[in-house]
Amino acid sequence: MYIALNNEIFINGQTDIGDGRTVQLFDRNRTYLGMGYNILDNLRVQGGWMKQTTVNWSKGQAQLSLHHSF
Repeated sequence: MYIALNNEIFINGQTDIGDGRTVQLFDRNRTYLGMGYNILDNLRVQGGWMKQTTVNWSKGQAQLSLHHSF
């Protein structure tokens, strides 16, 4: 078994998107906490919770994933 912790911060490299429109420098932040289990050496199953936040909204979502390496 293992624990997975991730945090991603998305930043726009350019705020001017044309036609007089702009976007904010900060786009979103994703924080993830999960637990996984190695079924085989090359096969894992993982479940967790991710929270996404932008300037205008925030939401959480459950995730279940299967990871295979060749």
